[in-house]
Amino acid sequence: MGLTTLYRKNQLVMKLIDKNSRTDDNGKRPMRGNGRCKRKYDMYIATWNVRTLNKPGALNSLKQEMEKYNIGIAAIQEVRWKGNGVFRSSRYTVLHSGGARGTIGGKGFLVEDRYKSAVLNFKPVNERICTLRMKAPFFNITFVCVFAPTEEAEEKDMFYGQLEQEIECIPRQDVKIILGDFNAKVGKEEAYRETVGKESLHHDESNDNGQRLIDFAMGNSMVVKSTWFQRKNIWKATWCSPDGVTFNQIDHVVIDRRHVSDILQVDSCRGANCDSDHYLVRVNTGNVLQLTDLVRKGKLQGDIWSQN
Repeated sequence: MGLTTLYRKNQLVMKLIDKNSRTDDNGKRPMRGNGRCKRKYDMYIATWNVRTLNKPGALNSLKQEMEKYNIGIAAIQEVRWKGNGVFRSSRYTVLHSGGARGTIGGKGFLVEDRYKSAVLNFKPVNERICTLRMKAPFFNITFVCVFAPTEEAEEKDMFYGQLEQEIECIPRQDVKIILGDFNAKVGKEEAYRETVGKESLHHDESNDNGQRLIDFAMGNSMVVKSTWFQRKNIWKATWCSPDGVTFNQIDHVVIDRRHVSDILQVDSCRGANCDSDHYLVRVNTGNVLQLTDLVRKGKLQGDIWSQN
């Protein structure tokens, strides 16, 4: 009595193998940035320079890509909409800010409905900067969406001065995550390894925008996490030239150093398409930011909006 037959043993072994080799819809076992299996409640955020949403069907295309890549919160740049606003669009809430004309610039956030009730504050700063603060159990999270001037622009000092002011206004205990198009090529200089890692797409020295980003990160005890992970170059590039020959990594993710381990992976999603020359940059935060725990346990209820 109590002995297990060989047939039953084989059944148990096969069941265990099947459980440990679950695959996704593409027949591949889902992995996280640190090599472990992807969990059901992993949280993905993203940044994407969409070039424009001021044309028919552009917003719908963007939302389809957000759903396809399971993005919960997305920072978007160059939306080219006039003024500031917040509105619902199917299962997303769109928060945007822009100039009076709406012909250039503009940025904002897309927040999926499951995270909407965690929003504490949306602050439009100017045509290049806006912030989104969200509730979390241990540390609240402040996302900063940026669209930096190009390498040849003259207003770079003004931009980084304004960004410094916004960082100083964020509560000290918050997790600070800056996402966006920095137009910055970050090099692999040995002196900056603790700030940018050694996995940048660019082998030479940083350009002026890249050096400004590094100086900003070092001055605010932050880390450029998008150049930290080892992966193929095709998953590092965030911009492609119109002729398909030149690739650059100019969109970045920056986080304060004390929470640097909260980001598990950063990848470019080359299959995402919204008629832009930039790639969608997806960030896996796993479950460490705890927003998903609040949503799963039903601890976030109702809308808690506060706009400036």
